[in-house]
This record gives sequence, C-alpha cells and structure tokens, in this order.
Amino acid sequence: MTPFRTTLLLLVALLPACRSGESAEPLPTPPAPMASAAPSAAMPRRPTIRHYLARTAERCEVYSVDRDVVSPATRTACPQDLHVGERIRVMGKSCMREGSNERTQPVVCPGALLSMAARPAVDGGG
Repeated sequence: MTPFRTTLLLLVALLPACRSGESAEPLPTPPAPMASAAPSAAMPRRPTIRHYLARTAERCEVYSVDRDVVSPATRTACPQDLHVGERIRVMGKSCMREGSNERTQPVVCPGALLSMAARPAVDGGG
C-alpha cells in the first residue's frame, strides 16, 4: 500500500469522529478551588510607594510618591545623562529613565535614589 493510500484511509476513518463534534463521554469538569486554610491570607501586593530622581531646569531632586502623597523633595547631584524634564524611577532592583518616549530605557540607579528607596517607611505607631 502506498503512503498516499495509507494517509487517505486514516483521514476517511477519522473524518466521522471530527464531524460529529460530540463525544460519547462528557468532558471532565475542572476541580473546584480549594478553600484556603487561612481565609485572611491575601495575595502579596506591590508596594504603593515609588521613588524618583527628577531633573528640573535648576536642579535634581529625589522624592517619593505614595498613592497621592508626595514627599518633600531633597536636592541631589544630577546624573550627566539626565535631561531637563526626565526622571529616573526605581523599579524593583533596577531603575528606568522616563520622560521622553525615545529615551525611556533601563539605566544605572543613582546612589541617592537607592539610598532613599532603602530607607524604611516611618510610621507614627509605637
């Protein structure tokens, strides 16, 4: 028997199964999600605070934003490759330059920005 005939016979044998669209057995249902042993355990969330080093026409400054609250800005030395209107943001363990689409890219994190991001949050509780 030629390979063409063998292929043709296989197709003819499988064609009725494809056309019916129904199988004799119903599809297995997915398992129900298990109830958590600790209902208060929530998924880990990203921190809401973001740390920036921004360049204005006069200076560079480091500040943080937590939701809608902006911290007081602290003057710092300007990186040479940061243009006016751009800023550098800490993103996990790296930094990203923002401000213009063509210059948005990962950059080396400035020390002043890393030290601000490493500071623990100050809370008023005791």
